[in-house]
Amino acid sequence: MVARLSSSAIALGWLVRLRWHAALGQALTVAVATRGFGLRLPVLPLLALVATTAVSNLVLALWLRRAPTVRPALLGGVLSFDLLLLTGLLALSGGPANPFGMLYLVHVTLAALVLGPRWTVLIGLLAVLGHASLFAFYVPLPEVTGVPAGGTVASLHVLGTWLAFVLTALVIVFVVARVAAALKDRQEAVVRSQQFAARAEKLASLSTLAAGAAHELGTPLGTIAIAANELESLILEEPHEALEDARLIRDEVERCRDILERMSARAGRSLGEVPERTTTGAVLARLKEQLGAAELARLHFDAGPEELPLVCPVRGLVQVLANLVRNGLHASDETQGIVTVSARGDAERLRFMVEDHGTGVPRALLPRLGEPFFTTKPAGQGMGLGLFLSQTYAELCGGRLELASEEGRGTRVTLELPCRTEAVHVAG
Repeated sequence: MVARLSSSAIALGWLVRLRWHAALGQALTVAVATRGFGLRLPVLPLLALVATTAVSNLVLALWLRRAPTVRPALLGGVLSFDLLLLTGLLALSGGPANPFGMLYLVHVTLAALVLGPRWTVLIGLLAVLGHASLFAFYVPLPEVTGVPAGGTVASLHVLGTWLAFVLTALVIVFVVARVAAALKDRQEAVVRSQQFAARAEKLASLSTLAAGAAHELGTPLGTIAIAANELESLILEEPHEALEDARLIRDEVERCRDILERMSARAGRSLGEVPERTTTGAVLARLKEQLGAAELARLHFDAGPEELPLVCPVRGLVQVLANLVRNGLHASDETQGIVTVSARGDAERLRFMVEDHGTGVPRALLPRLGEPFFTTKPAGQGMGLGLFLSQTYAELCGGRLELASEEGRGTRVTLELPCRTEAVHVAG
């Protein structure tokens, strides 16, 4: 399940980290100004404001762990509170003469990045009013008692201005880059979630279609089966050819039932099964049981140097591999080429690969493979559901399905799965 974090929650998380650094930087700045440069500042009030930042940030961090849903108003309130604290710090340390007034820009930048126009305007106005208030209410900087040798008060102010500019630029770059990266990750997660929901919806529709077909065809097929059995008993003394026709009808009815059951399983039931512990060799063995003798004659199995363990919905996996194998066999019907089925992996991921040397797929059509009802097979020979369901199975198990093909040289399909996956549930 994809976590749905709002942009405000992401920004508030980074603001909490930034406020810890800010509190530490403020305390260090007070220490350097008083101890290093000998400035006579009201240390206790300054440290009280720094402590207020730290304590409020601790409360905010604890609250954020319990309440992941964050409204923009909370982020705007925190930024407004920080503006008041910054104004207090500057008022106690020189007011408009303090070069660290540039830090107002950090709050305005963050508001413009993640908040709406109204909050951005409000934060901007508060920053302007805060800086303007420094001209009326501030504690002037006293004379410096210890200026470095060869230095002057003017040079010290220039140095402070440069340091404030560098610090402000670095903080803005850091905040914008990290928040933008987090928002990009969130956007990608939302896109993946939407794609997953769209596939699940299509899969549910296919499941409903399969269930409806099974329900509608079950009764007439049952009637045909009964009629075929009665026909067999009535014509025991009739020519042998009629008896064979009756048995053929019965066999075809059973075949139709099997097809409907497999269709229904592929549409959803196999994807809702409980994962089982198995190995790659056992999966390939069960795959062989699903295939006919003519199909097995054109297959080459390569289980690798050793069997690898995995935990997954085994029935669904075998059905997916059977679909991929039959696609490969169909693609190489003209050449009667061999289709290779192999398994490789490590302690974390497994890869089942099905490779044929058939006609291949044009490069322009590759992106569309996996769409429901899109197929490169001739009309009447496929509905394009096999790859769609295979890709859905892979995604639901936390894996992926990759196709590589070159026209005229064949296709390689790679099904990559984690060695252990949770139970998979699909509507339908």
